[in-house]
Amino acid sequence: MKKYKDLPLVLYFTKCKKHTKILAMTKQELVSQMAGELGITKKQCNETLNVMLEEIICSLEKGDKFTQPGFGSFKAVECKERIGRNPATGKKMLYPKKIRMKFKASEILKDDINE
Repeated sequence: MKKYKDLPLVLYFTKCKKHTKILAMTKQELVSQMAGELGITKKQCNETLNVMLEEIICSLEKGDKFTQPGFGSFKAVECKERIGRNPATGKKMLYPKKIRMKFKASEILKDDINE
């Protein structure tokens, strides 16, 4: 399994009163904000976040569904091998089977974003 502590985490938020904007929050910004709110060090918060992400990923790798009430659910879905066309050349090509991630936002999250 890869170590996810070194990969960037970017969250996108679209809540804005006048305009819909896409704002990006990096993992460092998230850790700083969480550490400030929880009153713990950034190092402790970063370690906690890394463990949480690794546990979610392990769960998804096993084929389990991860659900966080009020936020949404993640699910790994296997896509079958298929024949398609290369859009540039028009030639037929074989797309191998792979696992895709699906996220379904909870109604609470949808309502909060659309306020």
